[in-house]
Amino acid sequence: MKGISIVWLSKTDLTNLNAGEGETNYIDIKKFRKEGKEFPYVSGQAMRFYIKEAIRRNLKDGEYMCVPDSEGIAGCLKDVEKLDDYKEKWRDIISKCVGCDVFGFMKPIGAAGSVTRVSPLKVAPAIGLLPFDENSVIDFLTRKKYRGVPAKEQEIKKQEGDIVNVEIGTNIYKCGISLDVVRVGSEEIVDQENGTVKMESAIDKDEKKNRIQKILEALRYLTDYSKQARLLTDFTPDVICITFQSKYSHRLQKLFEFISENGKIVRKLDVKRMEEILNDVKDYSDKIMFGMISGIIENEEEVKETLQKFGIEVKTPKEVIEEAINYINEAVVE
Repeated sequence: MKGISIVWLSKTDLTNLNAGEGETNYIDIKKFRKEGKEFPYVSGQAMRFYIKEAIRRNLKDGEYMCVPDSEGIAGCLKDVEKLDDYKEKWRDIISKCVGCDVFGFMKPIGAAGSVTRVSPLKVAPAIGLLPFDENSVIDFLTRKKYRGVPAKEQEIKKQEGDIVNVEIGTNIYKCGISLDVVRVGSEEIVDQENGTVKMESAIDKDEKKNRIQKILEALRYLTDYSKQARLLTDFTPDVICITFQSKYSHRLQKLFEFISENGKIVRKLDVKRMEEILNDVKDYSDKIMFGMISGIIENEEEVKETLQKFGIEVKTPKEVIEEAINYINEAVVE
């Protein structure tokens, strides 16, 4: 197994998962334009943060993830001052820190360039599949000012406060990750003399499997998105597909697309697209898993019929993620 690709859909309630630039008293949602319409999205950086924190919350005793310093540099790189330092210490850093291994890092080293680790885990921005203007509202808020105000004056100040407008919306987001299994726990070593590149590992196969399982497990426990104190929502998978691949490929990320009816996007997956993508990725996938809860998409039966053509059983997202975690125990990882 050289790669794991996962794509999923998540339906949110009214929320603002990832704010844009906004203004002084206006907090917008990050949006992009497609064919003249605006759709919300959550940045890849934010998605990486959600996954990273989900892993951190569920570390076992003895497992370690460093935290970045005030400049955003990984704590494990504190003593790395030049490129040769990393060449000497990379095995200790990768074997010790789950975060540095899975998410990579970069530390500038002056004129010498930078110490960089390519992240084995690739994360896509979460893209809203429904138009923003059809599924959003502006929430009007005031920030009350009581701090430092004597009790006898609080009644006077009761109606005073900063006015804040927040864009919030409900949508169905397409999310995705791709894991380069070969790079987990390993580093690319360049042999300058012979002009070749090889992978060297800092961890054993059992620890590699453990770290892969942590990534899969994290998808069930995604939290830590913004505005959750008063805009609580769930952003874990409602519809999910996981492939275990003998080739490293991102092709599965095109699996989910909503269709239009009478000029309007509806909550129906394009089953023709699904069949075409599955027919492609099955050639290099040792296992394909699919999970879905009811009520998210309108053409559930069509989707199930399409999956049956490939012998794929539809389960719940919980069952699929648990099955994927168990599958890793018996898998041959490179």
